[in-house]
Parts: sequence; structure tokens; C-alpha cells
Amino acid sequence: MKRILLLNLMLALAGPTMALLIGNPTKETPYEKFSLSMEFDYEKWLIRYEVGPNYNLNSQRLIVKPSLGIFRWTEAYGLLGMADLNFPAVSRAYSNFNGSQELAFGLGMKTHFAVWYPAFNCRRISKQPVRLYAVTNWLTTVSNDEVFFGGGVLHYVDSYRFQHVDIGLYGSWQFGRTIPYLGVKWTYLTGRRYRKAYSQNSSEPYAKLTGLYNDPQQYPKPLVGLDIDLGKGYVLSLETSYWGKSETSIGVGLSQVYSPNRNEIEEDQAIERP
Repeated sequence: MKRILLLNLMLALAGPTMALLIGNPTKETPYEKFSLSMEFDYEKWLIRYEVGPNYNLNSQRLIVKPSLGIFRWTEAYGLLGMADLNFPAVSRAYSNFNGSQELAFGLGMKTHFAVWYPAFNCRRISKQPVRLYAVTNWLTTVSNDEVFFGGGVLHYVDSYRFQHVDIGLYGSWQFGRTIPYLGVKWTYLTGRRYRKAYSQNSSEPYAKLTGLYNDPQQYPKPLVGLDIDLGKGYVLSLETSYWGKSETSIGVGLSQVYSPNRNEIEEDQAIERP
């Protein structure tokens, strides 16, 4: 019951705020072990065009992420859930594009590629290594809506189908039950718009059009995250990435991961200390 209440609380908090999390959880799933994560994401982009106006887009997502440790420091995972796409309509339109929630799916991979120990005089702090990770996510999404022009004389039924790719690098440092991390991520969007054009009194489209939709000028963005160990294998993840008001992402995730036994010896890819 407590777990259900916690999940409902997270749903309420995540409502309008939700980016595929680079963490969630920060650590990779151990080799031949399985974990399951859920995340609620909100992401904003500014799409820049050399010709024509720029567009502000946003997407909200509810994603489930089953993960398997495929190598000693590498996990592979699937992405399955619901997502939408929303942005202001073009000039003369009397309604914005408020896309429907549709099926979203994809794949990802995370690898823990290095560990190093800070050279601090404090013995306790020096024992906590900084772990470095690389992550890549791919997600495909569909979103549909009607956009009206000219007082309803003309309207379009648009379907946007886009591929969302994230590449991230981050370093984490454990403090008791919390793991803060810092990093950078780069996002790319590409896809197509499928449009059916209708006149006021017609139920059949008089034109069907397709057009390339892409995001050619995104920049790497800083990200900050925090994992909180809730006990019994559950981890709460919080993450944000910010690049001005128009390019922000916020994510909340909950995962259940494998916890090694105390007598288990875990070797690290560590740089030996003198």
C-alpha cells in the first residue's frame, strides 16, 4: 500500500513537469541481473530554422524501462510508454497543435566506463569513487491533432512521427543513501509530418502531404540529477537539464534494482591509488 501511495504521489507531482532521464537509476544494472524503472518526463525544445520562424515544442511522456545487465559494466534496456507533442500553430491558424498521447517505444544502453578516487586528505571522502558513465537513448513517438485555419473554412489533420535521440555523459558520487550526478546531454529530433487537408463541408481530404520535420541546431546541455535510495531495492531519481526558458527538461523516476549481498566482492575499473 505504501508503494502504491508513493507512486500516486509521484504521478501527481509529475503532472505538467516531466526528458528521458539519463540516470534512473544512476548505476547500471549488474551483469545478468534485471531491473525495472518507470519515469515521468517533460521536455521543451526551441527548434531553430534559418528560414522562417523558430518553434517552441514540448513533450510529456510516461515511460517504462526494463533493463538487463548484458556485460560486466553495461546494461541494455527497452523503452515503452505514452508520449505527446505540442507546439504553436503556424501563422493565421486559430488553434495550436496539441498532440494526442500515443504509443512511444525505443531502446537504450548505459555503460560505466571508468572510476577514479579524488585525491582528498579526508580518508572517508577519498574512499568514495567518482564513477563515469555514457548513455544513449532512442525513442520513436507519434502524435496527432487537428489545426484550424480561416475561421474553420480550412483545417488540417496532422500526424507527427519523430525519432528522439539522447546521448549523455555524466559522473556520479555516492553519499550514503544519495547519489548526486553532473553531466551533459545532446538531443536530436528528426521525423515526418503527415497532413490531410480538408475544406469546411468535406469529409474527404482534398490533399495529402508529407514533410520532413527535424531539429538541426540543438546544443549540448548541462544536466543535474539525484538518486535517493528508498530501501528494499527501490530508488527515486530526479533530473533536470536547463538551457534557458525555452529548452528545459524535468524528470522523475522510480526503479527497483538488484542490491548485492554484503559478502559479494565487486571489483571496479579503478585507477590504483598509491
